Amino acid sequence: MKFMTLVHETHRPTDEPPMELFAAIGALQAKSTADGTFVQAGGLAPMAAAGAIVSLTGGSIGTTDGPFVEVKELVGGYAVYDVADTETAVEKARSFLKAHLEAWPGWEGWVEVRAIFEPPA
Repeated sequence: MKFMTLVHETHRPTDEPPMELFAAIGALQAKSTADGTFVQAGGLAPMAAAGAIVSLTGGSIGTTDGPFVEVKELVGGYAVYDVADTETAVEKARSFLKAHLEAWPGWEGWVEVRAIFEPPA
C-alpha cells in the first residue's frame, strides 16, 4: 500500500536547513531504498517562488497566483513509501521528524501521513 507523507513546517530556526539534516534525510532514504519501501521524495519551493492555486467554486475553475493568505505553516516536502500498513508509514514519518530533532534544533512541524487511493484492479 502506498502512503504519501507531507511535511508541514511551523517554525524554522534558520533560513536554510543545515547540511547535517540533508545527510540524515539521505540516510533515511538510503535505508528505505534498501528495504524496498522508498518510492519518491522531494522538497517544495514556497508558493511565492512558483506555484498557483487552482480552484473549483460555483461551477467555475479559477487560477490564483497571489496574493495568498497569511500562512502559519508551509508544506515543505513530501515522500511516497510502499509499505504494508499505516503503522509502518507512521514510523517512517517519526524517523523523519527524529532527524529534524537531532540535526536542526528548534525546527517545529508535523508530518501528514495519507494513504494513496488505488482503484480496484
